[in-house]
Amino acid sequence: MRKRLVWIMAGALMVTLSGCAGNPEESVVKEKNMDKMLQQAQATDHANSYEEVKEEMKQYESYQKKFKDKNLHVTVNVDAKVEVPGIDKLSVYRVRAKKIKQEFLDRVRTALTPDTVYYEGNKRDARTKAVIAQEINEHKEWIRQAKKEDPERVEEYEQSLADLEKEYKTAPAKVELTDYPTDNKIKNIKDLYESDKEDSFYSWLYDLNKNGQMFYGVSDGKDGNFHALFMQNSDDYGNCLRYESGKNGYVDQRIYSAFVDSDIPSIVLKEEGKEPDFSDNGKGIEMEGGANVQCVDNEPLTLTEADAEQKVTVLLKQLGLEDYQCYDKGVYAQLIKQGDDGSQQYRNIYRFLCLRKLDDVFVSNLAGYKMTDGFQGGQHVKKVWGNEGIAVAVNDSGIVGFHYLSPLSVDETVVETSRVKPFREIRDTFEKMVVIENAPDSAEGEGETQNVSVEVTDVRLIYTRISEKDSFNTGLVVPVWNFEGTVTDESGAQNKGTVLSINAIDGSVINQELGY
Repeated sequence: MRKRLVWIMAGALMVTLSGCAGNPEESVVKEKNMDKMLQQAQATDHANSYEEVKEEMKQYESYQKKFKDKNLHVTVNVDAKVEVPGIDKLSVYRVRAKKIKQEFLDRVRTALTPDTVYYEGNKRDARTKAVIAQEINEHKEWIRQAKKEDPERVEEYEQSLADLEKEYKTAPAKVELTDYPTDNKIKNIKDLYESDKEDSFYSWLYDLNKNGQMFYGVSDGKDGNFHALFMQNSDDYGNCLRYESGKNGYVDQRIYSAFVDSDIPSIVLKEEGKEPDFSDNGKGIEMEGGANVQCVDNEPLTLTEADAEQKVTVLLKQLGLEDYQCYDKGVYAQLIKQGDDGSQQYRNIYRFLCLRKLDDVFVSNLAGYKMTDGFQGGQHVKKVWGNEGIAVAVNDSGIVGFHYLSPLSVDETVVETSRVKPFREIRDTFEKMVVIENAPDSAEGEGETQNVSVEVTDVRLIYTRISEKDSFNTGLVVPVWNFEGTVTDESGAQNKGTVLSINAIDGSVINQELGY
């Protein structure tokens, strides 16, 4: 089964996970031993020093090669720059998931919305008697139809109807948002739930994250801007802070999320002269059913990219986040409202993705994403440790989006000066594994198989977080060789991003599902 890329597209840090077509006997996939890796990193002999690697790289202004595996139906074309950091040494660091504290939440409010009054965000989505009554009528109609056409669904609908009728009895007739100002404090989710067990938002959050913390505030929009600020600390789903602002109501995508591995949702790279189609990652403009897609006219984007980036730089300094620098930027279209008829409204923004730098080297956690979703000890366990990053959206109104995701705390230097395998060894591992990792699913069965093509345009020695095997929320930042480019799969779809990531210390291939 072909393993898909870790990719940055449509403005989100996303990871698609699957296995591989086969397992060769080489140790690159057979053994992942953290203790052994650290022993290799701190060996005292002079072999594989970073100085030797830098000297070796003088032979590799570029890496060029074409090859094909006819059995696995993969063609590879490498025409890549090879880049290594211009520093004296590479190290190994131990990191852990960092909680968001009250002081940081206060800084964000002061920097982004100093004069805004926030109200309890759950009241924005409060279910009134009128909303529930409409759902009750819908369920009654469903029951009538099901009795004629689908009797097996009747019991299910009747149970849902009974739940709605119970909810209706205690639901408020009307909710005035301004009756519920927040104190701008982070709260324990358990305490919020205990204070109002009938609140559907608190109940949902408690079921998901009963030992976590949160803040969720929204403005009333009377100044012409609708602000929403959400933060979450969760041992299971990670820690994040999200801010969105707009002149056309609250952004349709809920700002709170059970997962924190994506930044600004539903945005696509803007193509000159084209309307984006959000149902197809911006590849076309034809909407199913002829739905209308329009750019709003009251949120223009006329400032220069340089001026927008300066706003981001100032914000990061105000928040004490100077360790993060811009890694990727561009003009994007962000979906902000979707109608019942399928119509969609978007706004144009500059979107900046900022990543942490250690030793003046970017830390790209795309290879270190970790997720557990299955049964352990007879219980279903779902946990996510997402990719660290900061995504900022800017238009003529200023900062209109700020997403601070899965922050890390750098706790200690485990290896001050790490050994690094020479590129010639890494190159050999890449050439063996790239065809296996990208073999099409149909290569395992019978019948005609379409080829997968891999284009590698960049090779970089960077840092990546990898997860420690027996600890979900701690990891190591290690040097890795990152092979970047485009994979065109058997159906013709293209994915851009990391093609393969190889641990520079022990030469093992990073498994995106395990996070190491």
